[in-house]
Amino acid sequence: MFINNWYAACPSGRLTHEPQRVRMLGCDFVLFRDADGAARCLSDLCCHRGASLAQGHCRDGRLACPQHGWEFGPDGRCLKIPAGVPYPDAPPRRARVPAYPVEEKYGLVFVFLGDLPTGERPEIPDILPEYGDTAGWHRGTISRVKEVNYLRMCENYNDPCHVHYVHEFGRWLPKGVTIETRELTDRRITAFHASWDKDGRWSSNVGLLMEYEVIGCMSRNTNFQPGYPPQIVLATVTPIDAGSTQIFMQLLLPTDRASADQHRQLMEMTEHQVMDEDYAVLRLTRPRQAATMTEELLVETDLTVAQVRRMTQDYGHRHGMIDQAEMARLTDTHIRVIPCPGHREDPKNWVHRSVPLLPRPAEGLAAPG
Repeated sequence: MFINNWYAACPSGRLTHEPQRVRMLGCDFVLFRDADGAARCLSDLCCHRGASLAQGHCRDGRLACPQHGWEFGPDGRCLKIPAGVPYPDAPPRRARVPAYPVEEKYGLVFVFLGDLPTGERPEIPDILPEYGDTAGWHRGTISRVKEVNYLRMCENYNDPCHVHYVHEFGRWLPKGVTIETRELTDRRITAFHASWDKDGRWSSNVGLLMEYEVIGCMSRNTNFQPGYPPQIVLATVTPIDAGSTQIFMQLLLPTDRASADQHRQLMEMTEHQVMDEDYAVLRLTRPRQAATMTEELLVETDLTVAQVRRMTQDYGHRHGMIDQAEMARLTDTHIRVIPCPGHREDPKNWVHRSVPLLPRPAEGLAAPG
């Protein structure tokens, strides 16, 4: 798991002024809307005695701790300590919890978990421009949690060949694909997986257009099949911890070629059948985290899978990979938080220390799997 990335935390429609607890990257966060309705995210653990702030309540844009009533502003600074200090409205500088940048896009609340300042922070990719066209597209969101490592899920959404064997709807399809890599950068892949017909022929307009963005861990699949409307699926993957993943899936069908009932049926089939078919295989795949390239026999049709794995791990090692073994050792006796931009601005005035990170590989050396 790595920091300095945008992660989808919850659907926008589910976030209110009442605090909501969310777990990401093995740490706990509290989300809420401030007095102006803007989405906010803080570390969930109070810097006083470690209580969960999500059990508290919001009043006038402040988040009050449930244990002793300390009041925190949207920037994470404590604004009032009701009892126990001589000046309740003048808390010490260290009375603060990390606050993280938040943006809303595609009907989701995205949180930037990391300490990059504004000028260095990547933008959430424009991978689903159709989302804003409510007249032209049926759209809906599925939220599921799976006991699978996040990178295994990212790879699954960029694997064209598993469809023919794992999913009931794809078993009638010819088994061959030809991959055309159309774009490849250090953060983005666009590849067309052209379907073969029964005679092994293929074209560049029948198959799956697969797009993957490291920023947000987002995979977009656009399915082009003769006689069917184009189907868009955007899977946004957020690590809860090393062994479990939050998935938000957006499904779109064009309104001029599909009815609302057809879209509803697709949503139900995807949520209650297709996603469980994936899980039935992935939950027993080993190792639980993505293997090294030398421990799997990859072939031509695994090209996009290998690209996804490599670029995601490379980004993580460049921007901060969490030391999961050290985190596990500290869990029961210490609090560790994801660093926020405030840590760069003021490194000293914090009660809780940042999560341990793995050493960055030397330049020119491949990052370990």
